[in-house]
This record gives sequence, C-alpha cells and structure tokens, in this order.
Amino acid sequence: MVRREVLAEGVDCYLGDCLEVLPTLGRFDAVVTDPPYGLSGASTEKNEYASFSDEPAKVFDLVSAVLESGKFERLVMTPGQKMMFRYREPSAVGSFYYPAGTGSCSWGFVGWQPIFYYGKDPFLQDGKGRAANSFVSTESAEKNGHPCPKPIGQWTTLVARTTRKGEHILDPFMGSGTTGVAAVKLGRRFTGIEIDPGYFDIACRRIEAALKQPDFFIDPPKPMKQEALL
Repeated sequence: MVRREVLAEGVDCYLGDCLEVLPTLGRFDAVVTDPPYGLSGASTEKNEYASFSDEPAKVFDLVSAVLESGKFERLVMTPGQKMMFRYREPSAVGSFYYPAGTGSCSWGFVGWQPIFYYGKDPFLQDGKGRAANSFVSTESAEKNGHPCPKPIGQWTTLVARTTRKGEHILDPFMGSGTTGVAAVKLGRRFTGIEIDPGYFDIACRRIEAALKQPDFFIDPPKPMKQEALL
C-alpha cells in the first residue's frame, strides 16, 4: 500500500517503493537525490537503511531504473565512490570537497564525494552563465533520527545550482527529506519517495517545518490538507 502526504500545493511525499510509485507520476524538471551507496558487506559498512537491502546489485538496479525512466529533464546525484563507476556515464562530474575528510580507504583519507550531472545545465544559455559544479563543504549534518542525513547548507547549494525557482524536483530516495527542505526554502515544488516508514515520517516533519519558515524572499507554497491512503 502506497501512502501519499500532501504537505502544500506542489509539495507531496510518497511512502513506498520508488519502482512502484515512479510509473504513476508525471515528468519532473529535475531529480536531485542521494541514493544508497551499496556499502553492504564492505569494510566501511555502516548506517544501512532499515527497510532497504544496501547490496550493490540492488542499489544499481534501483538507481539505473530511475536513470532510464525518462521522468526528468536533468538528474543530479551523489553516487558514492563505491558505485560511481557502475552507472551510465554522466554529462558532467563534480564533487563536494571536505578539507577535514569523511573517512578512510585503502589509500588513505577520503576527502571528497562525487556528484553526477545528467542532462543540460539549466543556467547555461548560448555558452554563457557558467558556474562551478564542485563545492567545498565543512558543514556537519544535523542529527534528525536518520543514520546519514545530508548537511542542509550543502544540499541547498546543490539544489540552487541545478534547478530554477518554480521547477518541480523529485527525490526518489528521500531519506530524511533534506532535498525537500532545500527545495521548499528555495521556492521549488517537490515530490519525494521513501520506502522506510520511520524515515518517511522524519522527512514529512522536516519539510512541514521548512514550509513554515521559507526563505524571506521566496513566496511559500500554499498549504493544503493531507490526503488519505491511495
């Protein structure tokens, strides 16, 4: 059973499997997402999704299905270093650089995270308007009940760089809802999909809180009543 929560006009979240929900949805301006990294069984394994098998093959199948769905004008994701060479070649590659490091591997400290860009830069017109596609981040993520939330400032920068005001963003691996928080604060529409009920509830609460405190210069979405089960 898929559950849908409508948090505001143009802002909704689905509790369910993204492969089941995605075919029922229309087309989006952009997908901005941080899918699982396929860490199950690795020496660095930690923080697996409670209701999701984080096996590399499972992750690859899910993310590839999203990539090939044709549901977006552009897609931006952080694939994780373990999985990054498995996916279809992106249009461009950027990164988050962490001066303090984020962990270690067999060749020392890890200080970056890849960003894959698919499709066309929404701000590039006639060869003008080029902007950075890599970013320095020293921000720590807030503790919100999810094992690996994204830092909100970092993710807000990514959403602002890759989407325009008023566009509709999809996150098929919503987690704790950081993409949704950034989207509504920046005046974007948002749809999120999450398979874990606990993380889904965390995401809805965080997005609802963000809707009450939008960016001062952005008109907030109009409130709407929540919908019942589909």
